[in-house]
Amino acid sequence: MPKVVDEQTREATRRRILRQAASEFARLGFDQANINIIAEQAGIGKGTIYLYFENKRELFLAMLRYIAQDHLLAIRAALAIDGTIQQRLERLFLAFARLARDESDSFNVYMSALYGVNRAFQAEATKLLRDYLATIALTLEQSQARGEIRCSDIEATALMIHSLTESYILSANVLGQSEQAVARQAHLVTDMVLRGIAVSATS
Repeated sequence: MPKVVDEQTREATRRRILRQAASEFARLGFDQANINIIAEQAGIGKGTIYLYFENKRELFLAMLRYIAQDHLLAIRAALAIDGTIQQRLERLFLAFARLARDESDSFNVYMSALYGVNRAFQAEATKLLRDYLATIALTLEQSQARGEIRCSDIEATALMIHSLTESYILSANVLGQSEQAVARQAHLVTDMVLRGIAVSATS
């Protein structure tokens, strides 16, 4: 029994370190972030962090993978097979909004690895982007098989949906739109996306 408790404690500590790392890397970027400060914020000794991660680079990579796992669970849950394509895309929109709001540090670190100050880790962040797109593409294929949509290029459409959703959420946050306002826009945005798919299918 103690061994199980020890493993649970170790995993809880590891997750706490990763969450604090996301906060520090989001605030300062990889180069300026201090691994000792991350340890202190996580409530562990400065040397203890090296029992979990060999160096700052390994910590950053582990954090990105943790973010990927967490975000993909949210995206896959949003796109679960029940519901119409409209309902599933609305849930996707709201999932991105929740991630940007509730997991802002991890969301911002992921974005900075793709496009910003942490681009040294772009290859790792791109794996997450590809997983996002594959999940959306699967949803489109299922909806096409049901006859809900006609889509000539699944991959391009998945990229369009992801890009429009993500950029819309980011822009709404920059503009200071409330959580309620963003939620109200979910139906309108997804409706426009589906209209765009329909138009491209007939043109």
